[in-house]
Amino acid sequence: MGGSERTDGREERSDRTVQVLIQSARSAFASVGFAAASVRDIAGDAGVNPALVRYHFGSKDGLYRRVLSETMGQLSDRLRAAFRPEGSPRERIHRAIAAYLDHLAEHRDTPRLIQRALLDADPTVRQIVKAHHRPLLRALEPFQGEVVSLQISAIEEAVTSLFGAIVAPFLYAPVLTELFGHDVLSPEAMDRRRRHISTLVEFTLDQLLPAGLGRE
Repeated sequence: MGGSERTDGREERSDRTVQVLIQSARSAFASVGFAAASVRDIAGDAGVNPALVRYHFGSKDGLYRRVLSETMGQLSDRLRAAFRPEGSPRERIHRAIAAYLDHLAEHRDTPRLIQRALLDADPTVRQIVKAHHRPLLRALEPFQGEVVSLQISAIEEAVTSLFGAIVAPFLYAPVLTELFGHDVLSPEAMDRRRRHISTLVEFTLDQLLPAGLGRE
């Protein structure tokens, strides 16, 4: 029993080390990008020996890909839960967008992490983003089935606009905070943002669909 307990204790410490390294690396990669992020600094911020990066992830590149995969996987899991079949298509869309906002509010560095990876032309992140963001379009599938005349281009424009409305405050928080004179990511500001985006969703759907469609 003693050996088993010691093994369990080592595994628990190992899991904690992995998670704290991932958290520190995510912050570093989002702040300065992959090239400028230092394994030594990441390990120092995590309070562990730099050699543990190689031990757990194989390399800095392995750590980076694990960070990207986990970051997008967590968001994907949240969106899948929001896409449960209960409710009308409109309600599912509102749930998905609320889940997206909630996730970004809890993980503020996610948009910057993905933006830096895209600016660095990282081919892996394009695959990960495509795989994990594809479920967003599922929320609109019921509308495509109900309205033959609904153009795919209109859906794409709506998705792009809503995506920008959700992500922009997190990407440009310092600029917007300076511009407006208050923290645009404060709980109060985020509540206002949620209400605004909810109104924007309804306006967008009303422009795309005949009155009442998609509410059942």
